[in-house]
Amino acid sequence: MKKGEILKSGDVVLPAPTSLSVADEIIWTSDTGRTLMGRMVGDVVAEKKNVSIKWEWLTDEEVKLIKSRLIAGFFPFTFHDSGIDFTIEAYRGTLTKEHYGYLGDGNYYYRTVSVDVIQR
Repeated sequence: MKKGEILKSGDVVLPAPTSLSVADEIIWTSDTGRTLMGRMVGDVVAEKKNVSIKWEWLTDEEVKLIKSRLIAGFFPFTFHDSGIDFTIEAYRGTLTKEHYGYLGDGNYYYRTVSVDVIQR
């Protein structure tokens, strides 16, 4: 990604978030659990990224862009974590929008917008 770019969906740069949290989720085999002695058993099969994003004070146009790029389905998503730019095949969780309304400048604003982007 170019300097100043924080999030991309495909080749489209998304608005800069006010909060970005990346979780490295460990995926275990389906037979993972504890034995009668309390010992954990199982095997790790993958590590996946879960990106929690929050924006504040977005306009209608910015929210439309986010919604058009974070589609219902799978999409390429790029972000920076641990010194590396990652591009993952991802899907999104619930896109939550807290409306604020029109301000004196004539634009409709959202106080907050948040979503989780999860690696497939």
